[in-house]
Amino acid sequence: MQMGPEFSLLAVFFFVIIASANWRRRRIRRAVRDLATRDRRLLGPDPFYVLPEDDPLPEGLQAFAALQARVDRIVHVLWGAGFVYLAFVVFLILRGGGA
Repeated sequence: MQMGPEFSLLAVFFFVIIASANWRRRRIRRAVRDLATRDRRLLGPDPFYVLPEDDPLPEGLQAFAALQARVDRIVHVLWGAGFVYLAFVVFLILRGGGA
């Protein structure tokens, strides 16, 4: 069975999803490493680093929370673009046009 051009198009989708998840993990891990030990202990375990449920976050975690929200937004935009791209690839496959 020979792989057609659709396989390459699908590989791009999986690459976007995996690369964005790894990028998010690296950014968050780097930001956690720069936190003070006291603030680091308030976070959840690796790899998610969930913020505490305190209504006013401690001063040391406010910048981290903003970074985490910004990184999550970027990843969600990339995933959305990936799924739109996947829908386009499926459309091409169903139409029979290939690549």
